[in-house]
Amino acid sequence: MQALLAVVAILLLAVAVFAFQNPDPVTVRFLHWQLSASVAVVAIASAATGALAAALASLAARFVRWTRRPGAPSRTGPALTPPPSAPPQFRP
Repeated sequence: MQALLAVVAILLLAVAVFAFQNPDPVTVRFLHWQLSASVAVVAIASAATGALAAALASLAARFVRWTRRPGAPSRTGPALTPPPSAPPQFRP
């Protein structure tokens, strides 16, 4: 967990350094919207949007696990195969 936090901190530091070394204004166009801002604002907003999207995707996966009934069969793995039945008995 500490290694993950260290990697996230290094990535955030890299985004911040990049953003503040590029203060030039830039125009961002998306569909009918147009935004003029510095590269710093656009880079930080993009990083924050990506982090939010990742957090929402992770939350959706956790929600599915939380709402699954205990003892319910998994969607993958050996739980999908039916339990073995007793072999047929032949009587002479």
